[in-house]
Amino acid sequence: MPHLLPRLIMPESGKKIQIVFPKTGQTCEVDYDDTLADATFRYDLPIRYRCERAVCTTCLIEVLEGWENLSEMESREKQTLASIQAKPNYRLACQCSVTGDVKLDYIPITDVRRKPAKSAENPL
Repeated sequence: MPHLLPRLIMPESGKKIQIVFPKTGQTCEVDYDDTLADATFRYDLPIRYRCERAVCTTCLIEVLEGWENLSEMESREKQTLASIQAKPNYRLACQCSVTGDVKLDYIPITDVRRKPAKSAENPL
């Protein structure tokens, strides 16, 4: 009698994932576990990239909904976001895969949201 191994099935592997940018009105559907970088190039989403290695922060996004539907943050992304004092709901799109519907906003280099909050120790 052959030994039967349990089948490993990705629970959402056939599902289409919706990426929405409410502020621009752009929407696209991608496959489960697609990267945001691939989706951007395929559907001309409003995200810009430079290094694609979690270093430059050109691809900074704000996660409006669906944080739990993005891949876990790796240490390099955490370090880079900490270095720019990013808000807790910011991610680097170059490091994200999507596993469920998300609503995002791209934060361009010139956007005031990129400036760290002023503190009593650093009023400038």
